[in-house]
Amino acid sequence: MKSFSKSILFVLMGAAVSLGAQRKSQPIEVGITLGGANYMGELTPSIALNETKPMGGIICRYNLSDFVTLRGNALFGQISGSDKNYTSDAAREKRNLSFKSDIIEIGGTIEYNLFGYSETQRFNPSSPYIFGGVSLFKFNPLGYFEYIPSVHTQAEYGDLARYDGQWVELQPLSTEAQETTKFNDRRRYALTQISIPIGIGYKKQFDDVWAWGVELGVRKTFTDYLDDISMTYVDPQITRGSNGGLAAAMADRTPELGRTNLVNDYGSEERLGANRGDETTKDWYLFLNFTLTRKITGGKTTCFQF
Repeated sequence: MKSFSKSILFVLMGAAVSLGAQRKSQPIEVGITLGGANYMGELTPSIALNETKPMGGIICRYNLSDFVTLRGNALFGQISGSDKNYTSDAAREKRNLSFKSDIIEIGGTIEYNLFGYSETQRFNPSSPYIFGGVSLFKFNPLGYFEYIPSVHTQAEYGDLARYDGQWVELQPLSTEAQETTKFNDRRRYALTQISIPIGIGYKKQFDDVWAWGVELGVRKTFTDYLDDISMTYVDPQITRGSNGGLAAAMADRTPELGRTNLVNDYGSEERLGANRGDETTKDWYLFLNFTLTRKITGGKTTCFQF
């Protein structure tokens, strides 16, 4: 009987130790992220580091297991691009197109922790991870307008002096004649769209509560209009007739460089029907960011230590 009692006692002690080492509840972490944003499209040869702009936001992680983490985030960033990035291509520089846009993203991702990750310093306190998910994002490309009286004549463009020095919204101008009578098949692009975030990262515990991380994530989009450029040049009379002189001025910005002979000096009439962009490829944007998170509930019990 004594040996049986001892056996029961050892089983109960083992169960207690085992329970003490298990999770009380699934941990939840919240935190902030800060970093840089960039884009890939018609106005960058690849990634133009000089176009890097700030980004930031908030994140929330739910650690489903040591290997799987669910994450939600709300992010804000800025992107920009310019034909001036093509320093080795004189023709591209002459085109003189440029833009900037804010990016607001709300999304969810799944992180797969390659080595396993426990939000405590005692068990797997760090791990690289890969992630993928889906996001809803909003953008709005803007172009900077510089009024040049000798170029933007009132006879051809109307009174544009009031727009001098302003960043103007490009989508309402239909710079590629979207939804005009002649180009009714070209639909005006939506400013709210879906993206697919994919990337890699690394995270590590400071202690049993705080953690830091770094990650690089690219966003595959389904639009070629992050920069307002996709198809071909059209007759400026069409854009001007449908959306005013400002639309014609922002659609073809070569004259701003002082090239007033539009037929013979790489100007609008010479390029009617020529490619303004490449509609067969879509634009991307990306974030390189650091994270700081704090566990607010759940996690491993650390009462039993041997």
